[in-house]
Amino acid sequence: MLEHIFNPKSVAVIGASNTKGKIGYSLMKNLKAFVEYNPENRLYPVNPKYREVLGFKCYSSILEIPEESIDLAVIAVPAEYVAKVLEECGKKGVKGAVVISAGFSEVGNYHLEEEIKTIGRKYNIRIIGPNCLGIINMYNRLNASFSKGYFKEGNIAFISQSGALITAVLDIAPLLNLGFSKVVSLGNKVDVQESDILEYLIEDDTTEVVVLYVESIKDRRFIECARELAKVKPIIALKGGRSKEGAKAISSHTGSLAGDIQIYNGVFKKGKVLTVETFEELVNLMHLFSTQPLMRGNRLAIVTNAGGFGVLAADSCRKYNLTLPNFEPSTEEKLRKYLPTTSSISNPLDLIGDADASRYRYVLEALIEDKNIEGILVILSPQEMTKPIEVAEVVVDIKKEIERRDLSKVIVASFVGGVSIKGSKSYLRKNGVPAYISPENGVKVLARSYSYSVMKIYEDSCEYLESIRSQMIKIKEENLDIIRELLSNPNEYNSKRFLKLHGIEVPRGYLAKTPEEAEYYSSVLGEVVMKICSRYILHKSDIGCVIVKPENIREAFYEIIKRGKEYLRKRGIEDGIEGVLVEEYVQGMELILGGKRDKVFGPVIMVGLGGVFVEVIKDVSFAIHPVTREYALDVLKELKSYKVLEGIRGHPRRDINFVVDTMIKLNVIMELYPEIREIDINPLFVREEGKGGCVGDVLIITEDGG
Repeated sequence: MLEHIFNPKSVAVIGASNTKGKIGYSLMKNLKAFVEYNPENRLYPVNPKYREVLGFKCYSSILEIPEESIDLAVIAVPAEYVAKVLEECGKKGVKGAVVISAGFSEVGNYHLEEEIKTIGRKYNIRIIGPNCLGIINMYNRLNASFSKGYFKEGNIAFISQSGALITAVLDIAPLLNLGFSKVVSLGNKVDVQESDILEYLIEDDTTEVVVLYVESIKDRRFIECARELAKVKPIIALKGGRSKEGAKAISSHTGSLAGDIQIYNGVFKKGKVLTVETFEELVNLMHLFSTQPLMRGNRLAIVTNAGGFGVLAADSCRKYNLTLPNFEPSTEEKLRKYLPTTSSISNPLDLIGDADASRYRYVLEALIEDKNIEGILVILSPQEMTKPIEVAEVVVDIKKEIERRDLSKVIVASFVGGVSIKGSKSYLRKNGVPAYISPENGVKVLARSYSYSVMKIYEDSCEYLESIRSQMIKIKEENLDIIRELLSNPNEYNSKRFLKLHGIEVPRGYLAKTPEEAEYYSSVLGEVVMKICSRYILHKSDIGCVIVKPENIREAFYEIIKRGKEYLRKRGIEDGIEGVLVEEYVQGMELILGGKRDKVFGPVIMVGLGGVFVEVIKDVSFAIHPVTREYALDVLKELKSYKVLEGIRGHPRRDINFVVDTMIKLNVIMELYPEIREIDINPLFVREEGKGGCVGDVLIITEDGG
């Protein structure tokens, strides 16, 4: 049905106007190009105030238009009239609608939004908006928006929740010679979502790059649609709006750390979407992906006339995981014959300050033949002998040669300076060579291109996940009564019994009701940890209700009970303590592992550096259900502390397979038990490789508040 929106034969503008400055006027002015491009296209203004708008016969209602049905209606009337207008559209057989009008949920008028959603479903009208800028299809000159006209055909589809970002990008586009296929302002997304557009773009031959500005995603289908599209076309996303709500009124570490942006990062990773943090980076990647082939390896050549900038670029390569390989022997031989003796034949390749355009040309011609190189960064700083515009012409010639010979090598430039390089940078950009103000930016975008090329071919295997799920389903079926009892009172003792039942190792431990029982259990276990057992006390260490390796078991028991009662008394809770948990003392590297149920994306698994510093350091990463073995490991590798798991400076390698298995099991638990809202394992002790690990502390929060 989106075909009727992007490629209509007939368009009605409801709220059309002859008054400059009105949205209805801008829409009509922009849509004239649609009719001029193809005389068979029809444009119908609708407004009872006029008989004619901009030379087109005007109708008082869409129902009066003589054509039997209309493909697309563009609606720009006050919010309170949109439902009535949309009802008439339904009776007319309109297939798609773009609702420009504002005044809906963004100002609290949710009932108006629900009303138009209901009407859309009633008549099977696909709706974009409301509260949006509109849509543009460059290839048929359909500008059903109130943005300024810009018709540069290209391969970028830009989808945005913000109309302002669209107008900014369209204003920047001529400077970079960017061309678009589709531009879509989604607004409040009463019907058509990002997932619908992504699904449509899979088969759209005019689109090769997809760019998103996202504030919120309303459906989990986004992940599947993005993954499918990313197999053939890169998707770049900028997430706006960082919610604070996720940190409010949530009592587990997992909940407090699983803020809006962290979960979205997990969603984008799952959907194979490249994410950026700034608008500048969004534009940089947009330019690179729309003009250059993919960086299919991580081997970069740096060519510079300034040693210092070559060093800065090399530093960035280390940061962004690109390598600077040696050139092939044949390349080195060519370079030695031509370059001055003061120029060291290495990578970065310093052409020396007196480098002219011919020196750049010779070197670049040699490097595009080198099989050790997948990408080239050309750096120039203003020097007396170096003519920026001449070097820019050389770089563009090399780009054309790469394309002519289909060499699949990426070439970008960093011309560093101001007045003297302004024209050359413009020349590069307008001829399809991204040019950046700093070498670091050039390295970063090339690294992102390489990331996508790896991401694109990466496939999960679900076989291991399915075997875990089958085991868990059997466990649930065979132990349903016990599980219900444990989850009805998810104190730490019961929570650990629940995890152990599902194959997650926990320490040996007993629940002591008296100091005598605590002393006996301690004699059985050896060195122990003692902690309060109460479903009402979530963070036991914070109130001194955890004692590690106590010297006097009896005194420790009384102290823990005393502190627990004081804490509960302040909160008006009586008889909330069930005893003291006495457990064997265990050690290992401390991670945190948690599960949270997101209202849109379902189970979300968090892993990170654990212990008492988790909320300070916040070295955490998120995985979105379902979690396969490969995906879990990939998420784990995102942690800065992953190198510690691998073993550094004499410390042993940890049992990474144990962590991965526990992540998968926790994910399946969250899937099979919808009554569990959050699970927080902190710490998860990880022993040396091959020796597994166990749960140190666990908190389970159920839907009933347990």
